[in-house]
Amino acid sequence: MKKIIVILIVTVLLLCTGWTASAADEIAVGAVTPLTGKLAVYGEGFQKAMLLALDEVNASGGINGKPMKIVFEDNNSTSKGSVSAIQKLITIHRFPVIFGPAASTNFLAVCPIAQQNQTILIGAESAAASISKCGSYVFRVFPSDLLQGIGVAELTEYLNYKEVVLTYINNDWGVGLADVFKEYFLKSGGKLIDEFAYDEGKTDYRSEILRIKKNSPRAVVNLTYIKEGATMLKQAYETKVEVQWLMGSAAKSPKLVELAGVAAEGVIGTYPTFSQDTSQYIAYKNGWEKKYPGQKTPIFGEYNYDMVKLTAEALKQTKSMSSSDIRNALMTASKGYVGATGDKTFDTNGDVGATYGRWTIKEGKITDYK
Repeated sequence: MKKIIVILIVTVLLLCTGWTASAADEIAVGAVTPLTGKLAVYGEGFQKAMLLALDEVNASGGINGKPMKIVFEDNNSTSKGSVSAIQKLITIHRFPVIFGPAASTNFLAVCPIAQQNQTILIGAESAAASISKCGSYVFRVFPSDLLQGIGVAELTEYLNYKEVVLTYINNDWGVGLADVFKEYFLKSGGKLIDEFAYDEGKTDYRSEILRIKKNSPRAVVNLTYIKEGATMLKQAYETKVEVQWLMGSAAKSPKLVELAGVAAEGVIGTYPTFSQDTSQYIAYKNGWEKKYPGQKTPIFGEYNYDMVKLTAEALKQTKSMSSSDIRNALMTASKGYVGATGDKTFDTNGDVGATYGRWTIKEGKITDYK
């Protein structure tokens, strides 16, 4: 009886620490991912891209002979859900590395938790400039809005729009990006006819559209997501608001065209660009087609793919599975590392550099703007 009780106690303890016999034979990391809720339109693609990279890592020997595993926690696209998910991944599973949630507001909600617990947190699509200040255990393979804001301002100036209406989603991402745009646009001699934020997730933006129409601008800088952007484009088209819409990278998706239809025609935007002729990108593209035949590559999928592949390289090099050793290995592995999205060398803030290209929608398709 005593032996049975001891066995039961040990089993409970092992389960509480997230350790099992099979876990000893694999290297597991966590991921906070929007699989439901308003960001699920992105999240499914993120997950598929991560799983593609995971397949390739394990096909080439895993982490020094051990298979790599990603445990996904759905955050329901919210900050509250993100906090609950990361607490579970840290407290119950005790993962030393976690792939952080999409949307800067969600990422900023969890980065203090990761930093406090000395857990590595890596993002693939959160761009708010303030993320650079999250701490030494926080990284991202996607460039800061500091760079994108400048890019949108340069695009506006290039198109010779001296006066614009600025509108943006009222969250950390939208506000941060708008602030950077505004600083550089005004510095270059531009003028804001009007500026306002709007709530995400609404199905009716007619009041915002009427506010734009009242000002009769030639161009509107709209820093938005896919669903919100598509809704605004459709309702502006129905209201006969004829302006040049300028957007950022978060709206650059075939889904925007699908949802907005003809109303999306002529939109111009910016996005972090990289060569699609490199062997790394071609490998990603071919791998995607093989694993998901006939499915279009998702927006920011390449960044999620690079995040997993780079993390795997760091885990191969780390001296131990302690957070400090993994952090050092990440810094070392990133130096000169070229992924599908280009150079992923981390700076002292855990950020990467980027150059920005320009996109447009022409005849129902997203293409480079020239």
